[in-house]
Parts: sequence; C-alpha cells; structure tokens
Amino acid sequence: MMVQFGYVFLLIVCVSVRCEQDEKPKTHVAIIGAGIGGTSAGYWLKHYLNDSVAITIYESGQTGGRLKTVNVDGNEYEAGGSIIHDKNLYMKRFTDELGLKRLNVPSSMSYITTNDGSHTLFSTLSRFIPDIFIILWRYGFDAVRLKFWLGNKLSNFVRIYDYQDNGRTFQTVDEFLQMLDQEFSQSTQTSFRKYLNEKGFGKLFIDELAQMAALVNYDQSVDSMNAFPGLVSLMASGSTLWHVKGGNYLVPKQLLDRLLKQSDVQYVNGRVKSIAEVHRKDADDQGGNIRLSYQPANSELVHAVDYDYVIVAFPLHRDNRNDFVIQTTDLFNQYDYRMQLTHASFLSGKLNCQIYNLTTSECQRLNAIFYTNPSLPYRSVSQLQTVNDAKGKLPKTVYKVFSPEKLSTSDYKRIFEDDDKFQLLEDIPWLAYPKYDYPQKVPPIEINSNTFYVNAMEWSASCMEIEAISARNVAMLITKKLGVPLKRSDKHVEF
Repeated sequence: MMVQFGYVFLLIVCVSVRCEQDEKPKTHVAIIGAGIGGTSAGYWLKHYLNDSVAITIYESGQTGGRLKTVNVDGNEYEAGGSIIHDKNLYMKRFTDELGLKRLNVPSSMSYITTNDGSHTLFSTLSRFIPDIFIILWRYGFDAVRLKFWLGNKLSNFVRIYDYQDNGRTFQTVDEFLQMLDQEFSQSTQTSFRKYLNEKGFGKLFIDELAQMAALVNYDQSVDSMNAFPGLVSLMASGSTLWHVKGGNYLVPKQLLDRLLKQSDVQYVNGRVKSIAEVHRKDADDQGGNIRLSYQPANSELVHAVDYDYVIVAFPLHRDNRNDFVIQTTDLFNQYDYRMQLTHASFLSGKLNCQIYNLTTSECQRLNAIFYTNPSLPYRSVSQLQTVNDAKGKLPKTVYKVFSPEKLSTSDYKRIFEDDDKFQLLEDIPWLAYPKYDYPQKVPPIEINSNTFYVNAMEWSASCMEIEAISARNVAMLITKKLGVPLKRSDKHVEF
C-alpha cells in the first residue's frame, strides 16, 4: 500500500510540476508617465490581457501629468487641461467607471474680443439681443456654415470608437487621420488660415473667431499652426463641454489607484534615464527585450530592469531629450519637436472695464476678454468656476490669464483695476502642447518593435481624449503582437 501511495504522490507532484512548466509566462510592460496617456494605457492593457500582463508604471512627478488644480481659499480651479467635449467617450467612460461626477461648463458667457487690447471688436454683453443674432450680424453666413461643417467633421472623427471597438489599429498618426477623414490628413500640410480661406470662410471670420480659438486653445495663431489642431479648437465652439468635479486630474489619479489594486501592477516614483534594446546571444535567455534604467526618488543609485515592452507616455521634445535617452534617436533627432510654453496666471481683482468704455452693468456681466492679435502679450482672461461645485458667494472672484510669456505688473494693470484688491495668486509656466507647424512632422507611434510612444498622437492635436485613443491603440498593437485575440464589440455608437 505504501508503495502504491508513493506512486500516486509522485504522479501528483509530476502533474503539478508540468502545470507550472506549461504555464505561460507573463508579459512585462513598463509605462513611463502617470498622466492620462500612461494610466489609460494601463487600463487598456488590463482590459485586453487581464492577468497575463504585469505592469510597472514610472512617474518622476505628480500623477496626472499636465492635469492639475490650484487652491484658492479652499476652492479648487483647473490649472491644466480644463475642458472635455461631450463626444469624448473615453473620458466619459472613465468618469462613469470611477464614479466621478461631471460638471457642465456654462453654455454661454458674456465676453468681448479685442485686437489691440483697448478697442472692442465684438461683444455679447447685450441684455436684449441673443448671442446667436449678434454673431450672425457680424459674421453672416460663415457662422451658419461653421455649425454644419464642423458637425460633419465631428461625425467623421467619432468613427474612431467603432473602429477601436472592433479591433482596428493604426501604425502612424497619418494613418489615424486618413482612416477617419482624408481631409484630416491633408489639413496638416497647410496653415489654418489658408485652409479656412480655401473652404470659403471670410477674412473677418478667420481674423477673429478662428484666431481666437487657435490662440485660446493652443497659444498659436492661424498663420503659424497647421489646420488640424485648428479644426479641433473650433469644435469646442457651440458644443457641450464639461469637467470633472474635483478636477480633471482625478481621472488619471483614480485610474492609477484602481490599477494598483489589480494583480501584478506596480508603481515606481523615480526618473527613467534611458531605454535601450537588449540583444541576447543565448536563445534560451528569456529576459526582456528592452532595458530600462531609472533613478528612484531620493536616491543616487541607478537601477536597470528588462521588460518585454515599454510604453513612453510623456511628450518627447528637444528640451527634455538630454534627460531621457532612447537608443533609436534618429527617429526623433531628424525633426525639431518642440513644445509651446504657456503661462497660466491666477489672479483676483476687478477687470479694467474703463479702457473698453463699458458701463457698470456691462462690466458686472463681463466674464472673459479674448485677444485676437498674436503680438499682444496675453491671449485671454476669463472668470473661473470652481471644480468642487462650491455653493454660495465665493470670497474672491478668480480669473485665469493665458500668455506666451511671464507677464509684468504693468501688463496685469492693463487688464485689472489698479487698487488694493488686485492680487496675483499664482503663475504656472507649462509646456502645454506641441508647437505646431505646416507641413506637420509627427513622431512615430512604434519606436521599435518593443517600444511605443503614446504621445506621438499629440502632434496631430493635443487633448485628453486623443491621449486615451492613442493609449488604446498602443495596447491593441501589443496585444496583437502577443497573438492574443482582441476583445471586440458588435455594438455601434449612435450620435
């Protein structure tokens, strides 16, 4: 009996060992960056690969990347990416799954536009005439054409959700644009002004409305940027916009929190120094294909770890290339990828309405001033709404001023009344978005067979949803490389 029991025991052990030997090893993926691109890449990797993927997320700064808020008297105000379009289905999906609430941005505001900083070009301050009639009076048929034309372009853009739900991927940024609308790709080759002019829009519309959208959204003019990000900036006009209650940064923050509760997900607070391909001589060596070197926070030591795949999820540009080294540098060094420096200044005070000859009643209703001359030192000033849904009268009226450079006290005094109540609360310089050009040069999505660049898509147009779309595409490309069938959906989104 003991002999028979021994055979049975050995059989069980052998079966157990065989099962362990047959178990497929996990795919190890490093994600560099914990902004919306990096955290949503982790989300989509787990969606497609479940427990078969092990993820390590590296972040040297704050979770959320360029999404952040500022605190004024206990109230939070958006300081980074501020608004989300109602058609941005991934951002809506994330907020719903995370249990976050959405706060709609007011559909209309009272504003003026000015070209020289003192003379009013256009105003929506009338109490008696609806804004739509004021817009039609000034811009005529161009305002009507814009609504229907942009509606058609937006319908083409949102095809991406059906495509991705059904397993379609893209290898390059241009392939992404072409599969949605051939004109999207063509629009990156010409200036925003020339593109609108060829579409039949008049000079007044281009100099004022289009210029305002370009300067406010990307701090670049209709003459310097290509047409595709210009189109994206116009899509916000007349649309339902929203932000996350508590701040948009809560989306990547809570995505990361949820990821860390899943199996085989780690977070490393440290700066990645370099990534390089590993060429292994021994065929039996099962180590990763990409070697990542990083320096943990508060440490002088540099560590090296090998991964099967690496996802770069922060913008690579000429000002940070010395801090982060990629072995295949030719893909980036052949073009001068730059970011646009923008200052976001937060102030409390009263707007200087006398310079525009506004009445006291008009000044009380004024929410924003938009500047249409790119040579002026500022782009816009707008009264902010809190993101924490504050109730009652706030102790301070807070304004945000966008400018391409740090403003002087004299600059602020042209915007605000010079009295004891005028106060600069905070000035935040940030590399907000790529510096667009035409014809637009774009970096590769696939740096090599095992390294992917989520932020390459930002060089088409920069916004949170583009990052989420790119992150899903990269997760799908890796899933395909592993030979794992993609989860697909037969459902089609209706708009």
